[in-house]
Amino acid sequence: MAKQTVTPHKFYVVDLIRSKPKLQYIEIPSYRVDVKFEVTAKGPVPSTTLKRLEAAGMKELERYETVISQEAVKLDKKVAELMKTPGQKSQAEAEKMIQATNQMIKNALRSAEGAAQVAIEKQIKVEANKDKLLKEARVKTTLKVTAGVIKIGTAVTRLVATSGADVMAYKTIVKQVYDLGKEVQQQLKGEEKLRKDLEGAIQKYIKLRGTSIMQAAERQGITDTSGISVKKPMEAIKKLTAKALAMGDEVTKGRDAKKIAKEIADFAIKGYQVYQKDSNKKRALYREHTTKTRHKVDDLGKAADKLMKAAKSQKTLKEGVKLGAECMAVKREASAMAAKLEERQKFLAEMEALMEGNGLKVDDTTIMDKLKKLDKMTVLKETKTMFTSVKGVYKLVDGISDVVG
Repeated sequence: MAKQTVTPHKFYVVDLIRSKPKLQYIEIPSYRVDVKFEVTAKGPVPSTTLKRLEAAGMKELERYETVISQEAVKLDKKVAELMKTPGQKSQAEAEKMIQATNQMIKNALRSAEGAAQVAIEKQIKVEANKDKLLKEARVKTTLKVTAGVIKIGTAVTRLVATSGADVMAYKTIVKQVYDLGKEVQQQLKGEEKLRKDLEGAIQKYIKLRGTSIMQAAERQGITDTSGISVKKPMEAIKKLTAKALAMGDEVTKGRDAKKIAKEIADFAIKGYQVYQKDSNKKRALYREHTTKTRHKVDDLGKAADKLMKAAKSQKTLKEGVKLGAECMAVKREASAMAAKLEERQKFLAEMEALMEGNGLKVDDTTIMDKLKKLDKMTVLKETKTMFTSVKGVYKLVDGISDVVG
């Protein structure tokens, strides 16, 4: 009879809630989970088997990740309803709800240990069909959760008050937010024209490049241009060179293929170079516009940060919760737009490689695909959404000052 062997195995999850939902009023802590299980069997358990047991336990833990996330979203909505009429009473009600939710999560995590145990035991039975040493294997699972508790957001705690508001200190900052929002809006009005100018310049460049290649062929005395597609310049030049060689010495005049191809390329480049430079100029203008827009969007995000900081320090702002939510919306939208503009800026740098010094190396399809991608990266729609949020901040502070004044 084989000796009973205990094989231990550990694994951990840094944070059970890997993808935290977007919440306005509550904060979810990290839930670190340390799992240890021991398998008693007729001999040591292979590491590959232990990994499969770990995967079975992990799958069960992921179910609890979904449960906690869903409860947090529900709770945030309930707190949002309370904060429509902010005050100490609303905050107290919110705290009660949060306490109840934390207890529910605590209970759920307790049951997670048993669920992981069951999942691992089921997997052991599956493994036993392949390994006779596991026929009578036993498993003991220990699960430890290290976590804080869900709590009401710091901004909400500081901003909830019973009456009054001194918002004059915000007037300067909120005007800055509003003015920056207008600047971004105005800045992007020129984006569409610049993009069309760039597309038009590249279309001309592509057309002239093809015309120049065919003129170069004519200049070489190549009369047969059938089967030549100038959409792929280098391929076209190779085919034209082959045709020149096939026509004999009357056309080649003692030149080899390399020299003929070079002469065709040189003549073609001179023919379209002006349009290539114009395309590069339009691309540079569009890139500079994108950079300036991104800087303005970054400034808008900073101004929203500044306004939120001022709001948090004001302990008698009854409408502070709403203002915080509005500022958060501006910040989120500004960050998303800045990321898109950053992506577009990198993309325009890629265009430079296509347009500078590679005119005969890149086919039309590649260039046009890049332009189509640029069209999809426009941020005009996002600007409208962001400016709506900016106006929301402005109207809210303006409304508060009217009441207080």
